[in-house]
Amino acid sequence: MSCDLKIREIYEELTPAEKKLASYVLENGDQVVSLAASDFAELCDTSPASVIRFVKKLGFEGLQDFKIDIAKGMALKLNNQENVYEAVTVHDSTRDIINKISRGNIKAIEDTVGVLNEESVSEAIKALIEANHINIYGVGASGLVAQDLQYKLMRISKSVSMYMDSHTQLTSSIHMKEGDVAIGISHSGRTLEVYKSLERSKLRGAKTISITKYGNSPISEVADIKLYTASVEKHLRTGAIASRIAQLTVADIIFIGVARNNYSEIARFIQDTRDMVEDLKI
Repeated sequence: MSCDLKIREIYEELTPAEKKLASYVLENGDQVVSLAASDFAELCDTSPASVIRFVKKLGFEGLQDFKIDIAKGMALKLNNQENVYEAVTVHDSTRDIINKISRGNIKAIEDTVGVLNEESVSEAIKALIEANHINIYGVGASGLVAQDLQYKLMRISKSVSMYMDSHTQLTSSIHMKEGDVAIGISHSGRTLEVYKSLERSKLRGAKTISITKYGNSPISEVADIKLYTASVEKHLRTGAIASRIAQLTVADIIFIGVARNNYSEIARFIQDTRDMVEDLKI
């Protein structure tokens, strides 16, 4: 995940001093790579200690690692190897739309891979393999991702339910218990009914998994296992499309991880379900 994207994802969580540093990096990244901590701090009217806290909040060991990451990002841009999120305008041709949407989706997947923690993914897979029952919560576009994950898990004989309606979400969470798993999917991490359902499930003894955008949020805070996606919803529709693609990528990763377990039996389940629907084709 690029330094620029990390900054954009957690910008609202930064202190006023850190926001000054963040804005300077976004606007003058090429200059930052040659600055000492004291010079960087002086340009942003803050202290060297604030600079160090800022880079550590972004996940870097120190200023040098931070500057190396910025330099790598600059090299990618110069070599035209970096996909970007672009707004679709009313003046765009069909080819422009094809290019912008596909590049945005590729970028969302690349950034999500960069922010996914391998240990957290493994923990989520293990929890789903061992789960007695799985409840998945999502609303709107995130609800469609929840529905897709439910269908996939159902095909491999997992006991799984999915709820998009707020009343049924909350009602189902009351019946969760130890040995069950609840998954909450929300790009913002702030969808109230998903938060309440995950919180209640946890209180009832279930293990909780969140799939949200990178950064702290109420839903990720209540989750035992946090899985992050990365997509910048800077543009109304292209951003929403990219966030859905990022969520689907995470859902597919954990599904394949679960399906890999006891693969010979899982393959039979998948073939059986394929055979069942074959007669419905014309």
